[in-house]
Amino acid sequence: MVNRLNILILVGLLLATALSTKAQDTNVATQPVKLQVAGSALVAVFGPPVVLQLAGAKEAGDSISTAAENDLTRLRISSLVQDNELRSITARLSEELVGTQLLVDLKNPNANFKYPLAKGELKGPQVLSNESDAVLVEGIGTCWSGRGEDDGYVIKYVYKAIQGAPILKGSDVTITYTITLVPSDARE
Repeated sequence: MVNRLNILILVGLLLATALSTKAQDTNVATQPVKLQVAGSALVAVFGPPVVLQLAGAKEAGDSISTAAENDLTRLRISSLVQDNELRSITARLSEELVGTQLLVDLKNPNANFKYPLAKGELKGPQVLSNESDAVLVEGIGTCWSGRGEDDGYVIKYVYKAIQGAPILKGSDVTITYTITLVPSDARE
């Protein structure tokens, strides 16, 4: 019986000691923190409505206007990428044009553009189509254009007659701009 009593006392003392022990504070503490980048890609067109008109002659024998331009709108952008991700901006027409072409050329943004080295490579004037996307900018990193009246890439539209086209037809079209992540295997 004494052995059993000694064992119970010993177990009780061990439990009391274990329960009364506290974690010791030190001059160094650690905490795991998970850091994440939640990527985003946003574009918006800002500016007045665009009307491009190929005008006829005022008098018989005068030349006919075969091109019209407009650069009064802006393409605003916000892009957040992680690691070595890059984005591109493409454009597409809503319908096929007859006897004419519409070219879009994104020009450099103003000085309000944040992280201008990440604005990507401008690809120059591109003929828009309703069958495939035209790449306007490649290699966009983390950057944003600002929201002021003149902020963003300058959108230059050139509407022109196709030389030798027998029929020219005007149309109300929609241009869809898209910013997308470029897969790393597509950049090689």
